[in-house]
Amino acid sequence: MTKVSFSNHAAVRVRRTERDRIRMFYRDVLGAIHTRAFEDKDDFRLGDDYHIGFLYASGAGVDADQGVSYAPAEALSDEDFLKAIFLELKADDVEEARRRIVAFGVRVLDVPDPHLYFQAPGGQVFRLVGSTEDLSKYEGAN
Repeated sequence: MTKVSFSNHAAVRVRRTERDRIRMFYRDVLGAIHTRAFEDKDDFRLGDDYHIGFLYASGAGVDADQGVSYAPAEALSDEDFLKAIFLELKADDVEEARRRIVAFGVRVLDVPDPHLYFQAPGGQVFRLVGSTEDLSKYEGAN
């Protein structure tokens, strides 16, 4: 069988009204590099090689995204994002990252787990873990 794994690129549709908060959060709080900015899209690099794009409006797309529709009506509501997918962020200094994230004013979720779960600007839900943390209990390992 062919081996399949997650790649290092993601894109999400979000409301244009979240643009400034998304930029501040990913750039200023998480330290992401704002690699490209267009009228209807922002691209960020997080860490060494994770790329995430935020799609804000309808349009014909830009360069590499030619033909893509960025319809804002297709963005999920904050409540729908809570049901969509949880992503994981790794940090070298979890307590410092937690402090910065919470101080920014994200929505902290009440999850019966010792990790910080939060909803970032744009609606995505993340779990914050340590970069060297043993997460085998979440992987079904004994």
